[in-house]
Amino acid sequence: MVFGTNENMENMDVKILAIVVLYNPDIKLLYKNISAFQQHVNKIILWNNSSNTMTTLRINQLAETSSKIIVMHQNENMGISVALNYGWSFAKEYGYNTILTMDQDSVFYNFPVFKNKVIDLWYKGHQCICGPICTPKTTCKTYDDFIEKKHIITSGMLVPIELLDKVGGYCEDFFVDGIDIDLCVKARKYNYKSLLYRGAYLTQIYGIPQSKRILGKTIHSSGYSPNRLREIFKNHIIIYRKYNYPLDILIHILYLYVLGFTIKGVLLIENNKKEKLKAICQGIKEGISAKI
Repeated sequence: MVFGTNENMENMDVKILAIVVLYNPDIKLLYKNISAFQQHVNKIILWNNSSNTMTTLRINQLAETSSKIIVMHQNENMGISVALNYGWSFAKEYGYNTILTMDQDSVFYNFPVFKNKVIDLWYKGHQCICGPICTPKTTCKTYDDFIEKKHIITSGMLVPIELLDKVGGYCEDFFVDGIDIDLCVKARKYNYKSLLYRGAYLTQIYGIPQSKRILGKTIHSSGYSPNRLREIFKNHIIIYRKYNYPLDILIHILYLYVLGFTIKGVLLIENNKKEKLKAICQGIKEGISAKI
């Protein structure tokens, strides 16, 4: 389904709280990240999960460059979901009605256009959460329309606070992976669609990218650690079971994780195959046996 847009629609009274979750980030990339949307949101939380003292100092120095930016932390790595739920609570307390969630290594292109198009949809009565196209490239062909997806990634997502109130926020059972899909599936129960706006895009790098040329073709892999692979498989199997086995989640697991990460990535490209395959099997076992 494709939704049209109206370029002349004026913004509603939308107050946006952006939250960027950090763990020992590249400060130059973080500055570029924030600069892409800073002038178009009302407040920015840098949630600092970092373990490096010097990195924390530089994050604090970055925050001092703008009164819009505040740094928050809990003196330990709380993961992503806890940080996002803090942003949700902060937004409700201080009167923000929309949250923009960002990864530390994402860079948004055409954010002002994206923001206006999403607000336009909301103004017209569409119940939706929205994100941009995601690409590893710094250039991307764009189209002025929305397309519906079963789920979209957390980074770059604009979410109405009223939806988070309905679904109970982000699932804190998941430290990093599965948070976005869980939210999108819960949103469906309240008739909220997950939409991508193809007129804006987000550059995003997953893991530690690796590549290898096989039979004349370059194959790419994300290079995730064994522990990350275990969490990915575990969490997505839990989601699959939790929501009564939705077909799109099964397809997602089989196509992206089994074919992409396991067969293409671990078996064909990456080193440390034995440990990673063991971690994947452990994640599958934990996902199947977890209490729902």
